[in-house]
Amino acid sequence: ISESLQIRSHLSECHQRIAEVPHSSPKDMDPTNLVIILLHPIAALAVIGWMIRQHRWRQRGRLMKGEERKAAVASHERDGERLYILAWLLVAGGFTANAVYRIRTEDLALPEALLPTGAGGLHAGGGLIGLALITVLWRKGRMTRDLRNSGESWALEKQRHGRASDAIMVLIGLHAFLGFLWLVQLLT
Repeated sequence: ISESLQIRSHLSECHQRIAEVPHSSPKDMDPTNLVIILLHPIAALAVIGWMIRQHRWRQRGRLMKGEERKAAVASHERDGERLYILAWLLVAGGFTANAVYRIRTEDLALPEALLPTGAGGLHAGGGLIGLALITVLWRKGRMTRDLRNSGESWALEKQRHGRASDAIMVLIGLHAFLGFLWLVQLLT
């Protein structure tokens, strides 16, 4: 019985300590930290929207002919170049925002703050893999353009570029969902 009372007393002390730990919510979070942590997701939504528009080129391009199609192809290629640069900036911005947030909230040194943990680590790893895949997609697009401009057969490379784009769009959706879960974890 004495041992049972000691355990109950210990549990009561533990519950009391847990109740005293301050829990943060978005309304309790420092506004600067909230802005820092929301920069990457907001920028990501804009870039994902642009990527969806870029991906829809496959459907729109089939309906165009002549000069209209040439202009649309040039626009698609220009947007692909811009999106490739934005993807790199988005990933770098995500790592930077996370590091700054962790330095401010966890009092970590820079090297330690750069590597997210838990769900954040999974999201960060997915971002790096996604960057590698987008690089492959970008190269396939450039290869398609170069083959077309040189007069060589480019249909197979165009098909590969399109299929890579399809796969990447699915992975972007999964990656965004992981990021959403991580953001919810950070904000609660």
